[in-house]
Amino acid sequence: MAYVLNSTNLEQVDGGFLVKQGDVASTFAFSLLDENHEPIPHLEGQEASITLTRGQEQLRKTAVVTNGAVAFNLGMILPAGLYRIEVSVGGYTFPSDDSTQIRITKSDKNLVTEEIHALRELDIAEEIKKQLAEKTASGDGIVSQEIPDLLMYYNIGKV
Repeated sequence: MAYVLNSTNLEQVDGGFLVKQGDVASTFAFSLLDENHEPIPHLEGQEASITLTRGQEQLRKTAVVTNGAVAFNLGMILPAGLYRIEVSVGGYTFPSDDSTQIRITKSDKNLVTEEIHALRELDIAEEIKKQLAEKTASGDGIVSQEIPDLLMYYNIGKV
């Protein structure tokens, strides 16, 4: 059986495999290596696109290649789970393997994503006024008695 080499490789040089949900400051750094696990010098100074993927969810970051590596932090709260890492720069794609993934572990605090934080700040009364303002009055000046569908906002607001 022949041994197959990857054409490009990622090697983690900073940060860990596990990070607690809500840790948006820890730095992760990965060396960008060729099939011989050597740095690719002409990538130095180029902007790299970093993608963290979990199922259909993706977080995209950018970083400049410095000393043959890219460094980044999450910058936002992500759902708990295992994230694959892919770095694209200079026409190369560096996919993660089992050793270059990040696992976000659930916090004991009730942390949620930014979308849920935005919904928590939603003012239900203002949303009703906005939706009613979009309704038109009939000939006798009466606005339709249709009630706006705010059940979703109510349920998420309880989270």
